Amino acid sequence: MNILKFILASLVSLSLICCGGHEQLTKDDFKWMPYTGNETLIFLSNTGEIDTIFLIAKDTLFAYAEPQAFGSKIYDIVSIQCKHTDTWPPDGKHRYLINEFMQLSKSEDGKTRIDINLAAKNAHFYKSNGTKIDSLDRLKPTKLSTKSNTFNDVYIIEDEDWVNFKKRSDYITKIYWSKSKGLIRYDKKDSVYWELSK
Repeated sequence: MNILKFILASLVSLSLICCGGHEQLTKDDFKWMPYTGNETLIFLSNTGEIDTIFLIAKDTLFAYAEPQAFGSKIYDIVSIQCKHTDTWPPDGKHRYLINEFMQLSKSEDGKTRIDINLAAKNAHFYKSNGTKIDSLDRLKPTKLSTKSNTFNDVYIIEDEDWVNFKKRSDYITKIYWSKSKGLIRYDKKDSVYWELSK
């Protein structure tokens, strides 16, 4: 038993010596992630369609800036996984896929980013680099009323037209993110929008 304790203590000491630091997500960072990973999000479109996103897991991960380097820094990443409608089902029949829904992460520049990887029925949000939290914090939140609720803490996150995806019929131009409720609305380029109903 004493040998096991010695080995464990040695491993902990070695990891502290070798580690170049740990960039952790803060309480303020986590205010941008209002999910626990077991929610069901039901959206209704202005054309009368319905779609559901099932949040199924919340994972904490660590990234290394330089994995082979001695003393490399560790960066926190927290991810929400989901089951969502396949945007482009191969045979045209509805099916669900499992993917990452969103991610909060610390990066090498010390900034925290939020990545919203929204894929849903005939809809996809294309943004490759995420959004820096400090840039959102500088904005004044807006008020948004939907058919089911009114939100006073809404931030609008715009699209990013990389690789010219704007030509696609599933293209989402903006999403509306509430710090207290998360995703509450998204707009497509064809004037169709989807709002959180529950």
